[in-house]
Amino acid sequence: MARLGDSVVAGLSLAVVLAMAVSLAAAGALTVVNPDSVYPEGPLVRDGTLYYAEMGSDRVMAWDGVSNTVLWSRPGCLPTTVAAWAADELIVLCHREELLARIGLDGETLGLIDADETGQGFPNPNAATSDGRGGLYFSSSGRFAPRAAATGAILHLDRDGRLSRVAEDIHYANGVALSPDGGTLFVSEHLSRNVLAFDVAGDGSLSGRRVFLRLDDLVGSDAERGWEVGPDGLAVDRRGNLYIAEYGGGRLVVVDAGGAHLATIPVPNAFVTSMALSADEAQLFITAPDSQFATGGAVYAIANPVRQPD
Repeated sequence: MARLGDSVVAGLSLAVVLAMAVSLAAAGALTVVNPDSVYPEGPLVRDGTLYYAEMGSDRVMAWDGVSNTVLWSRPGCLPTTVAAWAADELIVLCHREELLARIGLDGETLGLIDADETGQGFPNPNAATSDGRGGLYFSSSGRFAPRAAATGAILHLDRDGRLSRVAEDIHYANGVALSPDGGTLFVSEHLSRNVLAFDVAGDGSLSGRRVFLRLDDLVGSDAERGWEVGPDGLAVDRRGNLYIAEYGGGRLVVVDAGGAHLATIPVPNAFVTSMALSADEAQLFITAPDSQFATGGAVYAIANPVRQPD
């Protein structure tokens, strides 16, 4: 999106600026980063490189702005997310193997983590976000099925490698995102079509579970909608706006820090999994499989419709 001139913005209300931003984004188009990605998920922008998982091909891809290359692969992993951890490491969530893989920026496997500090595993790890202190939070989703029990959980991996369970009983825990002040963790409760919020303590523990928003209140209810459609990946920008991928809905929904609707971004592929913001938050990178099955999909970039001039 083109930057609005400071002299113009100075004379406009926040609501008018946001409306102009949404109109400009709507007039733009998605740019294709990878047209043939094999069930892309869990993107991360780090030091000018876009990393993303390809669940259908057991690998992590890296895009430098020109070309896509394979950074890492592990047969049977079914990776769902690439997350930043430590100064020179990435964490890959292996959904099928139910483990975390520590990898270097050169793609070397540095270690595997398959249990928390009590020795308990974490079924179907799915999405992750930085904790702002060198560690990360990630979701252990549980079973994805229409009558599945609420067995999802959130775990915290601190910068020293301690892995603790900080929330449980979530009806398919999916996307996670941290507020700019580090005080609130947002979690997609996919099978309930809710986004939850938790208070974050100084030691990384969570409390004060509550429903931040009900997706149906934003997009409406639909009796014909499949059970699998719900909030997937999440992201938060520096102003506290929350970006929500609606898996099966073919769109991203953006709300402000209070949960009020700001924008909707249509995506050609219905099964949108997640998104990541560029360092300056001017662009969104979107991962979008073609179906529920680990086959095709695409990775896109688009001007951020709610970015405001600095």
